[in-house]
Amino acid sequence: MGRSTIGIGYVICLAELPLASFIPSNTARGGGIIYPIVESIIASLGVEPQMGENPVGGFFSLVAAAANLLSSSLFVTGMAGNPIVATKAASIFGIDFGFSQWVLGACVPVLFLIFLLPPVMHIIMRPKVDFGMLSVDILQQHRELGQVSTNELKLCATLLGCLVLWIGTPYFGIDSAVVAYMAIVVLVLVNILTWDDIIKNHKAWDTFFWLASFIVLAEQLTALGVTEWIGNSLSRSLQHTSPLAGTLSLSLVYFLSMYLFSSISSHVVAFAGPFFAAGHVLGCPPRLLTILVALFSSMSGVLTPFSTGSVAIYASQGYISQPRWFFYGLVISAIMLGTVLSVGLLWWKILGWY
Repeated sequence: MGRSTIGIGYVICLAELPLASFIPSNTARGGGIIYPIVESIIASLGVEPQMGENPVGGFFSLVAAAANLLSSSLFVTGMAGNPIVATKAASIFGIDFGFSQWVLGACVPVLFLIFLLPPVMHIIMRPKVDFGMLSVDILQQHRELGQVSTNELKLCATLLGCLVLWIGTPYFGIDSAVVAYMAIVVLVLVNILTWDDIIKNHKAWDTFFWLASFIVLAEQLTALGVTEWIGNSLSRSLQHTSPLAGTLSLSLVYFLSMYLFSSISSHVVAFAGPFFAAGHVLGCPPRLLTILVALFSSMSGVLTPFSTGSVAIYASQGYISQPRWFFYGLVISAIMLGTVLSVGLLWWKILGWY
């Protein structure tokens, strides 16, 4: 895969996918883990941010940003706002849309997009790379990695245990948050983390407190009737449509409404509940509307260069100007919408979700 730009694009996408199953912050995953790797790849190809706009840097930045959003949509643990979608679906529709149901519904359209995106973006951006010297650098770096350490094996075993418990939530009855806390305790006990490491992780504590505030805000909006009022307003405007047409209309409006927000989590908090409430009034198929909102909550982040921290990091490097990022965002969003509303609808029909 490392012998072509498309192949490296696939590697970036495949690196994002497994991480999203146990790293619930797309910014930490994309900005803290994948971004340094992507920047190293770009630098090894002789491209630096100070060089300005560049098709090679732009191609990898766009692919990495889109891969981060796609991986966020594949798992309920992939993005901080995803549990809010699942909670709202449970409270309004009375359905259990946990880890396994989320992955089942999202896997086909998301994996199809992962397969489609790198070659399509390569056609649009036409990056040109000489892989002669790059192959030598890759071999040298591979030799320097050394053997897998004991701590790395312990970490992998802990993360695998988390994944098993998350997937088996309906069977084990252990909440996903409890599983995450158990993992932290295990990592401390086996000396992979220290208590100082936990205290100094300011980004994690920051996310913990503002996300808790968002969740309380979402609950209060429902308790005060604001969610119901917005839902009723939307349902009145679509009252003469069929349940399927109403579902698709609501999901498209939800996707495009991301232009109004600078945070995908804020977008979820503000609109997931009202759109579900409108769908409930219109008689929309519950699982179909839920999976569409689940996917579009993250995918809509591709529309702007400031939708979430990970996207903003890639956009800030200057390989693509802001106006062109908006343009490429429209192109990628069209690909995403076309795939979800064709491949996705066929898959969900097979599952019997509408």
